[in-house]
Amino acid sequence: MIYKDSVILVYAKAPVEGAVNTRLIPDIGIQAATKLQYDLIHQRLSMLENARLCSVYLMCAPDTQHECFQQCNEKYSITLSAQSGSDLGERMFNGIRHALLQFKYCIVIGTDAPALDETMIRRAIDILHSGKDVVFVPAEDGGYVLVGLQHPYDFLFRQISWGSSKVMQQSRNQLDSHGIPYTEMSTCWDVDRLDDYQRYLALQGTRFRTE
Repeated sequence: MIYKDSVILVYAKAPVEGAVNTRLIPDIGIQAATKLQYDLIHQRLSMLENARLCSVYLMCAPDTQHECFQQCNEKYSITLSAQSGSDLGERMFNGIRHALLQFKYCIVIGTDAPALDETMIRRAIDILHSGKDVVFVPAEDGGYVLVGLQHPYDFLFRQISWGSSKVMQQSRNQLDSHGIPYTEMSTCWDVDRLDDYQRYLALQGTRFRTE
C-alpha cells in the first residue's frame, strides 16, 4: 500500500430490488437498477484493489450480511463494516470518527461516481498530506462524490439537505462559519438520472436497454 496512514470508506447500499437507484427505476426498471448497484460496487472495489492506495472499508447498509457484500469480502482486500446512524450525515460521521481513531487521514466515497478514478482519489489523499484539513470532489448536481478529512468535524454532517442540490454549498457554509479551510478538486458526475445512466453505459462501452 502507498499510504499506510490513510483509509478509504466506501459507502454502499446492498443491491436489494426496489431499494437502490430508485430515481432510475421509472426509466430503466427494477432489475436494471439493481444490477447497476451490484456492478458499481464491484467496479469501485476492483479499482481500489488494483490501485492499492491504502486500507479500504466497505461501509454496508443496512448491514454486512447481504450476499453481495459477502462476495466482496472474499474477492477484495477490504474490511466490512455496518453503517450506523439515523441519516446519511450521521452514518458518514460515525464512520469517519471511528476511522480517524486508527488512521490519520480518511477519504469517504460512494459507489455511484464511476468517473471518480484512482488519480483523483490519490490526489485527494495527497492534498490531506499537504496539511489541508478538508478536501472535496464536488458533484455536477450540487452534491459531492468525495470528502476527505484529518479531523472528525461533526458540524460538517449536520443540517445538510442530503440528496439535494444544496449539499456542497451548505458544506462550504458550515466550514466557512467555523473558519476551517478546505480544497475543492475538479467537479465529477454521478449516476442519478437517465442521462447519467446513459453516460455510464457509454463509459462501459455498452448500450441502454429497458426491461
